[in-house]
Amino acid sequence: MFADIHAHILCDIDDGPKTFEQSVELLKSAFENGIDRIVATPHFYASYHSLDERIAKRDERFNILNEYIRQSGLTVKILPGFEVRYFDGISRSDSLDKLCINNSKVLLLELGLIPITEKVIDEIVELDYSGYTVVLAHIERYHKMPGFKAVQQILKNKYAIAQLTASSLLSGPFKSAAFRLLKQSPNVVIASDMHSVDVRPPVISQAYDAIKAKFGPAKQNTIIYNSNRLFDIVGE
Repeated sequence: MFADIHAHILCDIDDGPKTFEQSVELLKSAFENGIDRIVATPHFYASYHSLDERIAKRDERFNILNEYIRQSGLTVKILPGFEVRYFDGISRSDSLDKLCINNSKVLLLELGLIPITEKVIDEIVELDYSGYTVVLAHIERYHKMPGFKAVQQILKNKYAIAQLTASSLLSGPFKSAAFRLLKQSPNVVIASDMHSVDVRPPVISQAYDAIKAKFGPAKQNTIIYNSNRLFDIVGE
């Protein structure tokens, strides 16, 4: 079974499921795909959201889904988190711990379509120096962005973990970049970034099969271990 540290599975909070029924449908689809540990990561935009209100809404949706899991007997564990869009000064934010996954020091960070400047890179490195583990969400999307070579360098130097999206390894415009990063980056995890059973579905099992076909079982096992270990860290 697999761990998934990036999932839009909570209902009526972002561009994931709109209803509770859709959330349950997505949860069951994930379990059928071999996913039994999930971090629920709704979007957080500092320029748009009130953190306290966002946490309250996330926790409400999270508790409803977690209660369904408990009553249904489905053997899935979920944890609360956020997918945090980079904002200026994030490394010095007083709210940083609240933005991390499940009260850990692991931050799922989305760069967004912003210039990857020296300041952005410096803040990621500063987060690492301050004891945070930065997981760069769906990093394959940014491979053509100016400044991406600097991102590759901090990945090489292990200042951040590269999170690749499972569906990107199967098809689409980011497939080549995803496999290239998988080969080049020393610390990679795979996540679904699931939104619905139709749009970015949970296809982690198929992604691991694709990794095995291209790189062999040793590489596949390493990536599975990385993802499981990261979930263990945030779940402690």
